[in-house]
Amino acid sequence: MGELLAHLQTHFGMDLSNYRVSCIRRRVNLRMSILKVAGLDEYLAYLTANPREIEQLLDTVTIHVTEFFRDAAVYEAVARNLVPEIVSRKLHSPSRTIRVWSAGCSTGEEAYSLAMVILGHLRANRIDLELEVYGTDVSKEACAFAREGIYEARKMEGVPEDVRRKCFAAEGSGYRVVPDVRRCVRFSVHDLFSSAPFSMLDLVVCRNVLIHFDQAVRNDVLERFHAALDDQGFLMLGKSEAVIGSAAAWFAFVDIRNKMYRKIALRSS
Repeated sequence: MGELLAHLQTHFGMDLSNYRVSCIRRRVNLRMSILKVAGLDEYLAYLTANPREIEQLLDTVTIHVTEFFRDAAVYEAVARNLVPEIVSRKLHSPSRTIRVWSAGCSTGEEAYSLAMVILGHLRANRIDLELEVYGTDVSKEACAFAREGIYEARKMEGVPEDVRRKCFAAEGSGYRVVPDVRRCVRFSVHDLFSSAPFSMLDLVVCRNVLIHFDQAVRNDVLERFHAALDDQGFLMLGKSEAVIGSAAAWFAFVDIRNKMYRKIALRSS
């Protein structure tokens, strides 16, 4: 496996060293099975002869498993516990814009879902604030798909009926996110191992992504999230993830069940 990682780094500039080896091994074995490749040497030869396989491998390693309002209780908790406080702070702040980052957003369902929840609160309470939701993913293909905002009908299964009526328009055999929501959400390619592209954020959501990294790498990513958040900003992780180790000094629990944290502002001595 080390030979493969070195080959990817040297010949394609693809650094997977931050991912857990067990995770990479499973994904590589999956690609080899699909291609009916017998071993790593043969797979390396295939990679060299077929450069587009790099994109397939990257998509397999990063796994795009997502849906609108995935884990409905989590979004209910966002609406109940986080949004009202964020809005209250913004109403007493010079900034009139709520800023949210969906990190590892895959094909965009999470970013759009967050926008729909927050916009729903603003409209229901006739609150005049701007909203910016940034969705980032390492996959160019996933981001391009997300920008289109068109989803198959089966993707509507987890969308509440009132949200479907207000936030989607039928298009062909599927649905397109309406312009009022789409204009609030921006997608861009970003690797979580590089510096955070945003700052002064009110909420960072990164669900079921950190589980693919070693603990030291997770802490590096969490440190970047901490720096990107405004004081009192919130962080939300996946239910199988947690802030532990040295990172525990940077965040305090808000909702243990739904893995919601508040940033602890570190004071210089």
